[in-house]
Amino acid sequence: MKYKVNRRIFNQYLAEEVREHGSERRVAMRTRLSHTLIQSLRKGFETTKDGRRIPKTQVNLATARKIEAAWGIPREVCFLPDVLDARSINAA
Repeated sequence: MKYKVNRRIFNQYLAEEVREHGSERRVAMRTRLSHTLIQSLRKGFETTKDGRRIPKTQVNLATARKIEAAWGIPREVCFLPDVLDARSINAA
C-alpha cells in the first residue's frame, strides 16, 4: 500500500530535523534512508537518469513508519493511506 505525503508537514518536520542535526544528509543517515529519497520528498519530484522530473508524492508503509519513528511524527499526520473507500467511489 502506498502512503501519500503531505509535503507541507513533511517539510516542517524536515526543517526542524535539519536545524537539530545540521544537514539533510545527517537527517537521512539518522533515519536510515537515502539522502536522495529525502530530497525527492522535500521537492515533490525525482529526476530520472535521462533528466525527466517525475512526481514523488507517495512512499511505502515501511518508509513512512521509519520517518515517523525517527522524527517523532504522530501516525497519519504526514503520511496518509492512498486508498479509495466505498463512500468515495459511490460519491463519484
